[in-house]
Amino acid sequence: MAKNVEEIHNKARQNMWDQSIDNHKFFIDETTGLFKEKFIEKRPCPACGQDHYMNLFLKEGGQYVRCLGCRMVYLNPVFTDEALTTYYTNNKVEQGLVVSDDFSFYEELYNKGLSAAQARTSVGNILDIGCSTGLFLDIAKSKGWKTHGLELNKIESEISRNKGHSVESHLLENASYDERFGIISFWDVFEHIKDGAKTLRLAKELLTDDGVILIQIPSSDSIAARVMQEKCNMFDGLEHVNLYGVNSLRVLVENCKLNILDIKSVIPELGVLNNYLNYEHPYTSAGDNFESVLNLSSDDEVLQSLLGYKLQVVLG
Repeated sequence: MAKNVEEIHNKARQNMWDQSIDNHKFFIDETTGLFKEKFIEKRPCPACGQDHYMNLFLKEGGQYVRCLGCRMVYLNPVFTDEALTTYYTNNKVEQGLVVSDDFSFYEELYNKGLSAAQARTSVGNILDIGCSTGLFLDIAKSKGWKTHGLELNKIESEISRNKGHSVESHLLENASYDERFGIISFWDVFEHIKDGAKTLRLAKELLTDDGVILIQIPSSDSIAARVMQEKCNMFDGLEHVNLYGVNSLRVLVENCKLNILDIKSVIPELGVLNNYLNYEHPYTSAGDNFESVLNLSSDDEVLQSLLGYKLQVVLG
């Protein structure tokens, strides 16, 4: 990724982060700095079901832990279903507007994931869960797909509908479709879903015989997350309830009787990591050592080792 593109993308991410954290304030107890008890609940590991974990760190009102079994990183306690639905329905962060300002970056990711999924199914109906303003659906439509979406944010769902996509504003478990889908996609959405197993099983029931599930998620295995830990924006304390690595994702997928058909690492994040290692702000500093981290690695090496910031996964 060119340095100026990296800088523009990181600034857009930081702006979205600032808006999101501002929306946390209503839920936080000012005396403790943690989320109010009425909004949260305890839970076992969402990947393997074990209840043995180690505390990692506190972040913006939330506690991140790591499963001692499958190594899943997740929020515990986590917001209740009711509190999460309230949060997303009224969330003032319009992610689609941020993405549209940084569209060339996201367009590359969208095309990469869509190509991997299309290689394993037939063009027909596509359903994007958390479709925002429909930018991914725009690309899918241009390639011949009949586009459907789900989006809780009222403003963004209306924008998507006005572009000609069939979009409903409710959760997957409340959806009813006559169609079956060649692709069901979750773009930077699956980490927001508390019960990933339930969601995968629901999605599986809506697939055509050769249909696939396409997921892009932040990876807790990434070199940026491992080095920066609580300083990494992957950990937001509220929305990113489940942060999968390769092992915990495999455990979850196998429990749902699905297979990983393709897995790729994207977004090396070496620019961000270099900023951090040079005592600069990771996401807003330009940084002087973009090409490598202490000359120990390169973008290609990071991605080939599945250590990039996000994973793109095709399931079937």
